[in-house]
Amino acid sequence: MRSRRTELARVEVPNLAPMVDVVMVILIFFMLGTSFAMPEGVIPMQLPSDIGPGGAANVTVVPVVRIALMEDADGDACRIIVMERALPENSFHALRGFMTEKRAAGADPLGPILIAAEPGVAYQQVIHAMDACVRAGFSNIQFSINAGAWVAETGE
Repeated sequence: MRSRRTELARVEVPNLAPMVDVVMVILIFFMLGTSFAMPEGVIPMQLPSDIGPGGAANVTVVPVVRIALMEDADGDACRIIVMERALPENSFHALRGFMTEKRAAGADPLGPILIAAEPGVAYQQVIHAMDACVRAGFSNIQFSINAGAWVAETGE
């Protein structure tokens, strides 16, 4: 018996390796030519201050309100220092009153409030300070751990 030999069908497929190489070169070209992140900064410009809405108006920069909670000899309490000055009545109720006065005086409720506590201050005291600020209407409250540096600068 004679076996029949069948011819294998040959299908011509284009070679894709050169096309992949070209696509990779184009991809690298566009990646190197594109800036993915815009640099942050301020656009320098000179604008006349006496023209436009609010012309010749005085602009005041509102400083960050800093609240320092210092460790006290009594373990249950802490000293409250606001804007480098100790509160006359060392209580969180007085802190809330001070912050409410700041808000009534025109302080931005979205402006930053920085609360710093020494390591020996209980977490509950930090929460009381944050609660006093929130009840006074402030919402941008930030935390720091280096309260001693502020007091050292002011000499308290």
